[in-house]
Amino acid sequence: MAKKTTTQKSLLSGNEAIAQGAYEAGLSVACAYPGTPSTEILETLAKFPVIDAQWSVNEKVAYEVALGAAVSGVRSLFACKHVGLNVAMDPLMTSSYTGINAGFVIIVADDPGMHSSQNEQDTRWVSIYSKMPLLEPSSPAEAKEYVKEAFKISEKYDTPVLVRVTTRVSHTKEDVILKQREKAQKGKLEKNAPKYVMIPGHARQRHEFVEKRLKKLTSLSERTRLNKIEPGDGKIGFITSSVAYLYLKDRYPDASYLKLGMSYPFCDEKIRAFAKTVKKLFVVEELDPFLEEHIKALGIKFTAKDPSFRTGELNPELMPEIVGGRAKKVKKVVKRMPRLCAGCSHWASFAALKKMDAFVAGDIGCYTLACLPPTSALHTCVCMGAGVTLHEGLRKGAAQKKIVGVVGDSTFVHSGVTGLINAAYNQVKGVVLILDNSTTAMTGGQQHPGTGLSIRDEPTKKLILEDLCRACGADNVDVIDPMDVKGFAAILEKRINEDALSVVISRRPCRLIKRRV
Repeated sequence: MAKKTTTQKSLLSGNEAIAQGAYEAGLSVACAYPGTPSTEILETLAKFPVIDAQWSVNEKVAYEVALGAAVSGVRSLFACKHVGLNVAMDPLMTSSYTGINAGFVIIVADDPGMHSSQNEQDTRWVSIYSKMPLLEPSSPAEAKEYVKEAFKISEKYDTPVLVRVTTRVSHTKEDVILKQREKAQKGKLEKNAPKYVMIPGHARQRHEFVEKRLKKLTSLSERTRLNKIEPGDGKIGFITSSVAYLYLKDRYPDASYLKLGMSYPFCDEKIRAFAKTVKKLFVVEELDPFLEEHIKALGIKFTAKDPSFRTGELNPELMPEIVGGRAKKVKKVVKRMPRLCAGCSHWASFAALKKMDAFVAGDIGCYTLACLPPTSALHTCVCMGAGVTLHEGLRKGAAQKKIVGVVGDSTFVHSGVTGLINAAYNQVKGVVLILDNSTTAMTGGQQHPGTGLSIRDEPTKKLILEDLCRACGADNVDVIDPMDVKGFAAILEKRINEDALSVVISRRPCRLIKRRV
């Protein structure tokens, strides 16, 4: 009697499914810096003991470590949110030239609607800029399989592969079929200077390789199962990708579809062939006109969404508006404004800054919410680490003496250190306030070098922030609990009125750390 086979399923989010797919693909090394909506990818991978997973100090470092692992001959993965990819762009661009020695997959999670981001960015353009292939799953189950496919493409074509998801794909849950893990590759490091040392003479040769590779990838895009035509009634047809595909299927189940799972390089012949099969063609995509502009250049007539839909998320209810050619209706919704947690020590820190009437150069973290009432005591926020560097720049043009740069502990390690070194080197005076709550709180309480614990909560070397600040050249470094209201205010007042570069470390652990443990 034949044995019965059972299919094991699990309800996974998109991020968990990505991790599962990478695990099944024989992943060996994974690196990231926490950033919503991508954070859970590394947290899930860390649960697999066979995978070397790490929180890196920033995205550039994470990318380079993962790339190094791929060059050493083992499959590796780098994950980030859209703005995090900006931090990693320097190595990303050159890695397109060097290629890899084992599969290397870049997961980037965009955040349409800016649920937890300072800008709305469409990472699809990076694929054109870097000449790397781009895959776009529309659901968790697809995300798992696309990651496995990405590793195969990476190794066959000697290229890093971009896999782009969005907030809804990352956080939606779906039943996913679990499969056995492939045997992980054994590393094999070979010396190959013309491939991996990008001096101009080598880089020129590698650029020619990239152009030839792009032609091969274009041919793959035409025949891959990831770009599929779904015949319908022929009355209307949609060219679409990512989660927009599911929204359309929900409203127009009988329509024809060209679903682009490999969004770049473009499959021009397949696009032309599909356009001929429908009476009316629509191109529907979230955020920028990435597909629209290319299809327009092909000379194909289609209906695009109104430009008003280029901001914010799409959803099934908006599909008839887009198909009808109407502009987005602005709905007035009464929202509860976000605010710092009750009992958070940041309240005390910003209360002191507000009482001093200081101009505060802020940064990315929970504390960014201090820009809102009732505190209203944070006045700039651009990107990670800019709380330190904008503080320096503001002092160059402002007569006001009470200017304070604010940065969190994890953010200081991420990209604030270089700003402090720059300030000391250029003899800047003023106060940098490090809000040390002993965690990466905004993304859910992840570890970082200043906590002394790894991604698996295992003890490791602990970075002593006050020692680091002194080594960077700060004239004064104070550590104080902000809940000591009088003492904290006195230290701030004293340092602001001195002709020196001072760092005040406001130290009190986040109240949610114990709850998380």
